[in-house]
Amino acid sequence: MKILAICGSHRKGNSYSVLSKISEHYPHIDYELLMLKDTNLEDCRGCYTCVLRGEQFCPLKDDRDLVIQKMLDADGVVFQSPVYVNNISSLMKSFMERFGYVSHRPLFFGKPAIVMAVCGGFGADEANQYMDDIFSSFGFNIVASPELKVATKSDNENSYNLQLTSQAFDSLISKIENGKIDPPSMRQLVMFYIFKMLSESQKDYYVADYEYYKDKPEFPYDRNIGFLKTKMAKQAASSSVKDMMKNR
Repeated sequence: MKILAICGSHRKGNSYSVLSKISEHYPHIDYELLMLKDTNLEDCRGCYTCVLRGEQFCPLKDDRDLVIQKMLDADGVVFQSPVYVNNISSLMKSFMERFGYVSHRPLFFGKPAIVMAVCGGFGADEANQYMDDIFSSFGFNIVASPELKVATKSDNENSYNLQLTSQAFDSLISKIENGKIDPPSMRQLVMFYIFKMLSESQKDYYVADYEYYKDKPEFPYDRNIGFLKTKMAKQAASSSVKDMMKNR
């Protein structure tokens, strides 16, 4: 079993300390901790080339494809960020932007993941919710979202954080071992149909998206989504697309 942890901290502090101890408690796991601060990922320039033409045309030459392959090879992924000003770190935000095209063309349908915010006071819930929204749009199945507090670094606090982290990893491992894929959330369904409808209505503009969606009449995997849920998702997507297109 292979688990990849991606840490958005600018230093080897509280966030790193939590993740670095995982291998001690789960020695049977092939565990890799990737520090974004040590990874060669350039800042997105916002040229939109990856979205419109395809990620292979991105002008940036860095470790993007290496990181993508690490996530594809992993059985589960952990996304962790310290909380800065009630949200994720700039490193984690830059990471999301660098892989933003994956929201348009998800690569990780059904792959289990954890989002984990580490804070000294407030904002962990906002940070986790934001990571949940973005990484679920990449296709990940978020199975746990622990909020770790590091205000005092007391023995009691450290013990509590270890308990939360262990519970989250147990959920991740269990999900990997049983191989069961949860049904997509309503948000995942709506986003899928939004990008599919947009690409079909503007084939010459969203060239890469159209190539991705043209052979996917419905959501890529069927886990008893249900007729009503699918219908509601399509109606919501259609309404959003009409709103986006009315002034174009």
